[in-house]
Amino acid sequence: MLTRILIAGRPATALQALMNHLQGVGDLEVRLQAMSNGHADPLHGIDFTPDIVLLRFEGNQTAELSAWAGRPAEKRPKLIVVGPGGHSDAMRLAIRSGARDYLPEPVTKADLLAAVSHVRAELREPSVSAAAPIHVFVGCAGGAGSSLIAANIAHLLAVHARRRTALIDLDLNFAPTAHHLNLHAERGLLAALDEVSTLDVHALNGFGAAHPGGLHLYCSNAQQAVLSKDVPPDRLTAFVELLAAHNQHVVIDAPHAIDGLTATAFGMAADIYVVLQQSTLHVRNATRVIHILRDELGIPAQRIKLLVNRYAKNVALQLEDIGRALNMEVLATVPSHYQRALQSSDSGVPLYEADRSGPITRSLLQIVAQITGTQPVRPGLLQRALPSFLRNST
Repeated sequence: MLTRILIAGRPATALQALMNHLQGVGDLEVRLQAMSNGHADPLHGIDFTPDIVLLRFEGNQTAELSAWAGRPAEKRPKLIVVGPGGHSDAMRLAIRSGARDYLPEPVTKADLLAAVSHVRAELREPSVSAAAPIHVFVGCAGGAGSSLIAANIAHLLAVHARRRTALIDLDLNFAPTAHHLNLHAERGLLAALDEVSTLDVHALNGFGAAHPGGLHLYCSNAQQAVLSKDVPPDRLTAFVELLAAHNQHVVIDAPHAIDGLTATAFGMAADIYVVLQQSTLHVRNATRVIHILRDELGIPAQRIKLLVNRYAKNVALQLEDIGRALNMEVLATVPSHYQRALQSSDSGVPLYEADRSGPITRSLLQIVAQITGTQPVRPGLLQRALPSFLRNST
């Protein structure tokens, strides 16, 4: 596939040096655009549409980057920036401009070819034709395990199902999924929400943290307390829509406190996994959560799914009891193997990597198969009378 590259910036001698690095590479059409003082837009006056723009600047002359950031997202080809090393302001501006890479000078031929090859691979990727389904996981109480499940489901969607997946952690103060995946976002979710009106798909990477296998995590890295009421819900809507347009799945880990942000996530979800354990406290809380979702937020009942975590057969409160109490079937269970889950959480190594054939991993793979449509939902649970102690407590 022929790839057209425009090398733009100043001075012409430096641009020619970059062009020389690309000489002899097959399937490339390379042109130069030496910028004059009169125009800062790298695409001004060109008579072809490049697939990649290689933009060079020097010193503090970042007008070209600013001009690029001001272009509508749909009118920006993929961008690689070449500039001085250690220029943090320029690097941030490059990220905001949607740069796929920032190459500090002096640029070697190997580095330039590697950057171009990476972007060309992205160009060959099939585009996502429809908005990705959004899957929200919410626990019924602290310690329900919903964050561990959300992080590992997102990881499995990326590495096992091979689906481009974005994971959003809506806990703005603790971001537990970052711990489960051993990731840290340099800029973070709050910065992305602040700048969401200027973001495009290329700029997103600068606000998240990438896990090998195609998963991108977007979480808070706030050093001070953050109140969800200070974040306008419409910004989350725009951000989730952007991720859904350029991924195959979006997973959201929602704290069990209901607020404007979690309500927004629930309203956008294709399915909401209410995570609970085998206790009357969790059943009580699940009753309240389901009431809020269905009756106060207007979420269709078929979108709400029950997931019992740390399931054990020898507990008095069994699945059919929970189903009868909540007037819903339990869709899935994750078995009780506390030490294995704790090891995964403490090490930040996902369960699929730490214990691929373990019982928790196998259960999560079944949920992933249901999400991706590769495995039908199992038949409904057997119904039996609700024990009197549970009837009386709910």
